[in-house]
Amino acid sequence: MAHRENNATKQAIVDSAIKNFLVNGFHHTSAKMICEDVGISPGNLTFWFPAKVDILLEFTKKIMNYHTKFIEYNKSKDEENLFIYCLEIVVQIVLCEERENIRDIYYSMYSEPLTMAYLKDWTAEKNLDILGKYLPDWDLKRFRKTANVTCCIERSALAEACSEEYTLEDKIRLTLTCLLKIYDFSKEDREKVIDRILKTDYQKIKTEMLKQLDEFIK
Repeated sequence: MAHRENNATKQAIVDSAIKNFLVNGFHHTSAKMICEDVGISPGNLTFWFPAKVDILLEFTKKIMNYHTKFIEYNKSKDEENLFIYCLEIVVQIVLCEERENIRDIYYSMYSEPLTMAYLKDWTAEKNLDILGKYLPDWDLKRFRKTANVTCCIERSALAEACSEEYTLEDKIRLTLTCLLKIYDFSKEDREKVIDRILKTDYQKIKTEMLKQLDEFIK
């Protein structure tokens, strides 16, 4: 019974933190908010999660699991792998453009060493699965080494909001161009897939993801 209660407390902490992150952003969610929401002491919180970033890691795992399902769904539709790779990145970008608190979460995920290490491992495995067919000489180790650079590019794309001088299309085109160059795709292949991405209704995908996040908050 005690074991189940302990697991329930841990899960309640994670659920509360995620809801608060989504409403307030990572940086504006305090340990006090989570403790008051769950009804536990600060000591109980730090027993399970010594630092707030440890809870962010749990969020990172959950949101990347959603991204994995998004990738698998598109693969089941027999979409081109290169298109799926680009679309998954664009979804992150448009989500962060829509809401500042979500930008704060994603940017924190790509900034904190603990969560960044997880993202690099996840990215390496994802890219081996999606891009491996185009790069038969690449193994997981090489994809992981390259993730040290590609994750920083994705982080930069999330850092600053778009403006009249730096539009969403600019951000998408520049980000994807940089990433695809690293994987040595030809200019023709880069322009072809980026043009297709820009003609895709990625805003609709973003709206569906936001709807699911809002339902979780409720």
